[in-house]
Amino acid sequence: MRIKWKLTLWATFLILFLFLAYSLSQYVVIQNWAANQETKTVQKTMKEVTAYIDEMPSEQAISESASYLEVLNEDDQTIRLINDNDKTVVTIADDADELRPPKHVTEKNLVKANQEDDPLLIYKTPVETGEFSGTVEITRDIEDYESLFEQIGMVVIIAGLAAVVLSFIGGRFISSQLLKPINSMISTMKKVKENGLKERMPIKQKQDEMAELGMMFNELMDNLETSFQQQQQFVEDASHELKTPLTIIHGHLSLIQRWGKDNPEVLERSIQLSVNETDRLTHLVSELLTLTKGQNDSSDVSHMESSQVKQKLEMLIENYQLIHREFEIRPHLDFDTGVTLKMSQNHFERMMIILLDNAITYSEDDKVIDVRARQTAEQLTIDVTDFGTGIPEAEIPFVFRRFYRVDKSRSRKHGGNGLGLAIVMDLVAMYNGTIDIDSRYGEWTTVTVTFPG
Repeated sequence: MRIKWKLTLWATFLILFLFLAYSLSQYVVIQNWAANQETKTVQKTMKEVTAYIDEMPSEQAISESASYLEVLNEDDQTIRLINDNDKTVVTIADDADELRPPKHVTEKNLVKANQEDDPLLIYKTPVETGEFSGTVEITRDIEDYESLFEQIGMVVIIAGLAAVVLSFIGGRFISSQLLKPINSMISTMKKVKENGLKERMPIKQKQDEMAELGMMFNELMDNLETSFQQQQQFVEDASHELKTPLTIIHGHLSLIQRWGKDNPEVLERSIQLSVNETDRLTHLVSELLTLTKGQNDSSDVSHMESSQVKQKLEMLIENYQLIHREFEIRPHLDFDTGVTLKMSQNHFERMMIILLDNAITYSEDDKVIDVRARQTAEQLTIDVTDFGTGIPEAEIPFVFRRFYRVDKSRSRKHGGNGLGLAIVMDLVAMYNGTIDIDSRYGEWTTVTVTFPG
């Protein structure tokens, strides 16, 4: 069964139950109140009659008082005085039939009975005064009362049948209103399937749970569209980066096949260039694997070994200073030797190697690199600054994208594949750190990584 029909039936049953419960409770309350009123009326008349009879000295006096009893009597009611010999002494009737032959009772008695299908309320009370001993009997015709409540009961039944229809209509309306956002979402999903990821669910102004659901859906679609576009861009960039070295290698192999066999110079140069492109291709694939491994690494980094930050930085700076003698790498390590960072040593070295490589690659005439590290109670901060080409301010937000190059022509003047900062960003994020870049185009660039203390 579809959800809309489940909601319709549940809402129908709930509305119908509430209506019937209210109607029946109201019916019972009114019926009991009316029955109590009839009983109180009979009891009141009985009290007045017995009070009057108590003042009568004899049965003869009681018989002669019928005119007063007529004053006490009400419509559709009969008053009878019965002596202890079960004989009627006085009868005051107002279109009420006698229920049964007169009978003396010794205690009060209130009963309901039927006389030729007419409902009657009979109340008997024993009396004893002077020379008279007998029973006062009041018989009240409650046909109007019963008829009224038969009509009320019929109205309740008819209203109940109408309530079934109305509650079904109301339940259908409620279910349609509740499911409207879900139906809108389903419609949007169908449009997404047909037209692509740009479709969004319309959101109304009211901020309820359904509006929040729609907002979450649209946010999810925004993230999905962004991820899809980034993935598409990554595939295009990776294809471009892989295609270039493969094309160069293919060209040189073709050149060797045609002329290089007989020309040692062509053969030697083509082989060397092919080896260079193969090395660059291997490096590119290695970086792609590093990115993929970083994204799929589900290990608990909280249990990684601690890296001795100062010793690691001093060792890396010493090695780079040895390799790149033309550079001056200036360390500014403002913390104690015992400071550690809860980070894999391989990850830490990989991060710093990329940052130092970038600083060296993009330095020009001023071959100076500053490496600063400082620690506070809350965090550990490492800065790498070069005084080279710099980055235009408008392009700083994009440099962490894979394969992104500030050089729009994608020239390989400086080498690299445009993946270094993307790898660093993934490594830093893995340890709940942050990375920022500050640069002045043509003057300097500072890359700052920060980790919680």
